[in-house]
Amino acid sequence: MDPAYDTRELAKAYEAQGYYRQALDIYTQLNQKFQGNDTDVATACRRLQTLLAEKKSVNTKDRLTALIENWLKLWWQTHHLTMLDNLMSQVRRKK
Repeated sequence: MDPAYDTRELAKAYEAQGYYRQALDIYTQLNQKFQGNDTDVATACRRLQTLLAEKKSVNTKDRLTALIENWLKLWWQTHHLTMLDNLMSQVRRKK
């Protein structure tokens, strides 16, 4: 998108729709343009940076939790399949 269209209103719209990275990019450009003298833009930058950092942290925890749960399920299934295989071997030997 053309940087000429990067306005405070577009950044607000992106933020309202949950496009935080795009909103932060626009606010960062505006903050540079205003040389940090616009407190609303600077505040929006800090707010979005914090929000994105928290979101990343939560996503990382959720992904790690899901990976551990999947690993435990696979381990449990493997364990049961091994036990079943051992039982089947014992049955075959007794025949």
